[in-house]
Amino acid sequence: MHAYYISTLLQVLDSLGVSREQLMRGTGVADQEPLTAMSLTAQQLDTACTKALTLSQDPELGLKFGSRISIASQGIFGYALMTSETIGDALKLLVRYNRVILPSIGIEIHRGESELELWVKAAHLPQALQRFYTEVLYAAIINSGSILLGRQTAIINLQLNYAPPSDLQLYHTIFGPDVRFNAVRSAMFFDYASLDSAISTSNPIARDIFRRECDRLISRGSEGGMVSERVQQILLQAGSEFPTSAKVAALLHMSESTLQRHLTREGHRYQQLLDQVRYRLALEYLNGTTLPVAEIASLLGFSDATNFRRSFKRWSNSTPSAVRTAGA
Repeated sequence: MHAYYISTLLQVLDSLGVSREQLMRGTGVADQEPLTAMSLTAQQLDTACTKALTLSQDPELGLKFGSRISIASQGIFGYALMTSETIGDALKLLVRYNRVILPSIGIEIHRGESELELWVKAAHLPQALQRFYTEVLYAAIINSGSILLGRQTAIINLQLNYAPPSDLQLYHTIFGPDVRFNAVRSAMFFDYASLDSAISTSNPIARDIFRRECDRLISRGSEGGMVSERVQQILLQAGSEFPTSAKVAALLHMSESTLQRHLTREGHRYQQLLDQVRYRLALEYLNGTTLPVAEIASLLGFSDATNFRRSFKRWSNSTPSAVRTAGA
C-alpha cells in the first residue's frame, strides 16, 4: 500500500515541481528502488509526507492527495470494505483496519443522538502532519463515495479543529458547503438513516473471505512463524503490487540468498509461494465475487487476462470460467 501512496503522492507533487529524489531523500529508502517494491514504515511515511508539505508549500496537498486515493488500492483490506453489507459496516471496518491503512493516525466512531461521528485522533503528530492526514482521510472517503457512502447526502457536515485557510473553494468542492473550522475536534458526521444503505458491491461470501484474511494478517503480524509463512503474509498484504524476492528479503532483514536458503530448508521456493498466494486469491475472487476475469487478472498482478488464464490452467488444470461456473 505504501508503494501506491508514494506513487500517488508523486503524481500530485510532479505538477508542483517536486521530484521523487527530493521526496525520498532522508527517508532511508533508496531513490533507485522501484516504486512497486517499496514498503515504508509508519515513520518513513511520516517523513516523506512531512517533506512533501515542506517542498510543495501547498496547504491543499492533503486534499489533492486524498482525492486521488482509491479504496481498491488498499489491497485485501480495501476489498473487505467494499464487500461490506452497509455503509455503517464499512466505516466500522475502516476503524478496525485503520492502523494498516493509515498507521500514524487513530480513527474512532462515536454515536451521537442524531448522527454518527468519525473522529481523527493524531495529537502526537506535528500540527501540519496531523492536518495533512486528516484531510487525506476525509477526502479519500469522499473519493470512494459511490462505494462507502452510497449517496452524497450520507454526510451531514465536516468539522475541522484548525483555522480556515484564506481560500475555501477546494474544501467546498470536495465536501460541500457544510465545512466548519476551529472546532473542538476533527470529525465527519453521517446521517444514521444513510448508514443503513446497502453497498452496491456487497457480497457476503467475499466479505467473510476478506475479513478472515485481514484479521489473520493483523493478528499474526510479521515477526514470528516459519519464514515461508512470513513471506506469504507479505505477499497477501501487497495487493496487486507483488514484491520481488529481493524486496521480501529486505523486509525480513536478511539477504536474498539467506531467504532462499530458509525457504529451501522449509521445502519452498519464492515463485512457488507467490503462485500459491495468487491461486488462493484467484479462487476467492472467482467464487466470492462477480469481478470480471480481466479485473481479477489485474488485481493479481498479471499484465492481461490471457497470461492469468494460462497461469491458472497450470495451477489448477482448469480455467477461471469453469471454476466460477462450478462454484455458482
